[in-house]
Amino acid sequence: KKAVGLFVWAKLSDNIKNSDILLDELLYKKNIFITPGRIFGSQGDRYIRISLCLEKLKLKEALSRL
Repeated sequence: KKAVGLFVWAKLSDNIKNSDILLDELLYKKNIFITPGRIFGSQGDRYIRISLCLEKLKLKEALSRL
């Protein structure tokens, strides 16, 4: 069985100095998990990866929490 996924890669704006702080705040304050791009290699630095592998309702819910 093959696994597939759909993701959005977003570049962080220059005013965000530390992606870990941003992503921790989203996780602990908004209950939204977003992956730092740097875990996929040096070219992922300054990017985040957002999974779209959820039901549409869950994606809308996460968007409303932002």
